[in-house]
Amino acid sequence: MGMYRGFVVWAGGTVIILVLFLWFVSNGWPGSPNGCLLNTPNTCFCEAFNPLDVQNGAPGVRQKVNTWSNLYAIFTSLLVAVFVFLDRKKFAGGTPPNLIRSATAVPDVYIFAVLFLGLGSIWFHGSMTQWGGTVDGISMYIYAAFLPFYSIRRFYPSDRFFWIGYLLTIVVFAFLHNRMSSFITILILVIAYLIVEVYIWIRTGKIMQGKPVTIVLWLSAVVAILAASFFWWASQTGNFLCFPHSFFQPHGMLWHTLAGVMAVLLYFYWRLADDPV
Repeated sequence: MGMYRGFVVWAGGTVIILVLFLWFVSNGWPGSPNGCLLNTPNTCFCEAFNPLDVQNGAPGVRQKVNTWSNLYAIFTSLLVAVFVFLDRKKFAGGTPPNLIRSATAVPDVYIFAVLFLGLGSIWFHGSMTQWGGTVDGISMYIYAAFLPFYSIRRFYPSDRFFWIGYLLTIVVFAFLHNRMSSFITILILVIAYLIVEVYIWIRTGKIMQGKPVTIVLWLSAVVAILAASFFWWASQTGNFLCFPHSFFQPHGMLWHTLAGVMAVLLYFYWRLADDPV
């Protein structure tokens, strides 16, 4: 059963999240409007919708492109789940070369983090409620907090530190979500990851693991998230790639999907990395 656990996480997560989401789509969205609606014009990531639908808690999806584009995460997380399965099958009864290829729960957590990175965002763009935005924020923290804590776990083999630190960080940042800019909170976690990653390079004497393929994977992940961040900024309300009534919504089509590409590239980077334990 352990060999197939990644598929269980992927399938169970997908079904539960989407069934709950579609229930609200069909029956309406309770809760107060998101803070982005308080600005004039609203700063809810460009795509046009009817604010009265949010105030009335009406059924439906507010930003259709920005919402449904997040379904990319079903496929990126499935790709990770397939390789987790292949690794568990290959090293069954043996010793895997690193943690992300092991039979522990850590690879399963990453499968869910990649899945929820997209399927958490649908709650914000679909509802435009305050609590929907919080769910979106939690999905980002589940993913972003994994980066530094997994990297620490690579050279400090303490399961207790990993699980307590990772889960506690998610809780703390979820609490801070509506009290600080999400840009700042995510930036803190990304900087923490980069510090740990560079420490590993110094400790091992191998920048980006020192292999041509890992160098390409890590740099490609960086390019993907930098490009994603550019489109996130450029498609903000009022910026030059904001087209409120167009099907072309760079926030959903490019920011969301390129963030997913980054997550997959990092997984393959870790998969080929030598853990410095």
